[in-house]
Amino acid sequence: MPIDISELEKFIIKKLVKDVESEWGSAFDEDGPCTSDRVIALVGKWLCIKITANYSGSTMDQSTDRASGDPEDAHAWYDWIGLAETAPKSVKHPDELNEWAHLATYYRLTFRDVQYPAPFGHHSGRMVKNFTEKGIAELYVVTNRRFQDVSPITQTKEEVIDLNKGKEKRDPKSK
Repeated sequence: MPIDISELEKFIIKKLVKDVESEWGSAFDEDGPCTSDRVIALVGKWLCIKITANYSGSTMDQSTDRASGDPEDAHAWYDWIGLAETAPKSVKHPDELNEWAHLATYYRLTFRDVQYPAPFGHHSGRMVKNFTEKGIAELYVVTNRRFQDVSPITQTKEEVIDLNKGKEKRDPKSK
C-alpha cells in the first residue's frame, strides 16, 4: 500500500528547526540543513511509519569555552503503527496519522556540547524499539529527562503494548 508522506516529512523538518531555533535564537549556528530519514514497512496487517529528523550546529552562550561554539545535535523520532487496510493515501501533518494510528509516539533527543564517551543533554517522550506482526510493540519510555556521562537509553524503561486491544493514547507533543 503506497502512502505519500513527503509533505509530512517537510513539516517535521520545519518543526525541528523551529524548535531548536526558538530555544537558542541567534545563538545557534547550523552546520547544514536539517535532514530526515523515513521507513515505511508492512508488518503482517500493520503499516509502520517512522520518520527521524536530525539537525546539528553549534551554540554560543556564557558557558562556551571555545571560539567555534559548543556542538549541538537535535533529533526527533516519530513512529506510527496502524492497520494497513485503513491507511491514508497521503499525509501532510502528524495529526492525520495520529488519528489513523493505533500507536503514535514521539521522542526528542538533544546532545549538548557533544562529547564522547561522556555525552550529556536531555530527551523526552517514547519511541518504538520493536514491533511484531502479532501487534506487539516494545517501547522505550523516558524516565529521566536529563542525562550526563551515560547513554540516553539508560534513562528509559521498556514498555510492551498489545495493539490488538485498541488504540493507544497519542503523544500530544507530536503535533
